Amino acid sequence: MGIQDYFCDTYYVSVFRLTHFFGMLEFLCKAYLFGINLKGKVRCWGRIHILRFPQSEITIGNNVAIVSSSLRCSSSSIYAPVKLSTLSKTAKIIIGDEVGLNGTSITARSRIIHVGAGTQIAPNVVIMDSDFHGVWPPENRKLNPVIEEDRDVLIGKNVWIGTQTIILKGVNIGDNSVIAAGSVVVKDIPANVLAGGTPAQVIRRLP
Repeated sequence: MGIQDYFCDTYYVSVFRLTHFFGMLEFLCKAYLFGINLKGKVRCWGRIHILRFPQSEITIGNNVAIVSSSLRCSSSSIYAPVKLSTLSKTAKIIIGDEVGLNGTSITARSRIIHVGAGTQIAPNVVIMDSDFHGVWPPENRKLNPVIEEDRDVLIGKNVWIGTQTIILKGVNIGDNSVIAAGSVVVKDIPANVLAGGTPAQVIRRLP
């Protein structure tokens, strides 16, 4: 092994361990201070943004991987740290066991966002339960939050969500399905299918 290979190996291992150590330290402090409900072991690389509204719920299952560092992410650059945010007392974010988050932004304003066990989320995915503003009329957008139109987002078990996908309010994705990269999911996707596009449509059933 040449000197350059030795340097590359040493650099990668050192940065990997440091990113994990400081990421875990920050995560555990925030989890305690913000009252996050941890169901088991969590692995974290890089920073995580957490905001829990009083009386709301953020639950993270066992053996969840939270990746906010491009050095740790093998498939892509991560544009922003993982974000878990609840904005009212009725909001809930529930992350199941064995879930992988990579620069994922999840914001629940008033409803439930549930990510099922075993689901893997590729880099830079956005999930939200709300439009956050009234769509029409235009002059009303800034002042009308239309909270009554928020809807739950339910993602099943063992779903694979491709990079830079956007999942909007009211969506239910069935178990084992695959959402292609760059999709915008605005309606329900059944179990055991490949779906993609803008808006996302079922492409084919999976064997």
